[in-house]
Amino acid sequence: MRVANDIAARIASGELAPGTRLLAEPALAAYYGVAYHTIRGAMRVLRERGLIETIHGRGTFVRDPLPPSPES
Repeated sequence: MRVANDIAARIASGELAPGTRLLAEPALAAYYGVAYHTIRGAMRVLRERGLIETIHGRGTFVRDPLPPSPES
């Protein structure tokens, strides 16, 4: 959850703007210093939250448009 929450916070802050391509999962695992399966789980959580989408053969991207924030 730490990884998913960190990426979600980066999306919310605008650091990762809609349409931004995320690093490949092995690169994210190295960046966060976690196992590959941990990144897979974080990506699943972010997809369930509607923050990212994975396009086969292209990569994983921040959704555009983003879902409304809970505060809205």
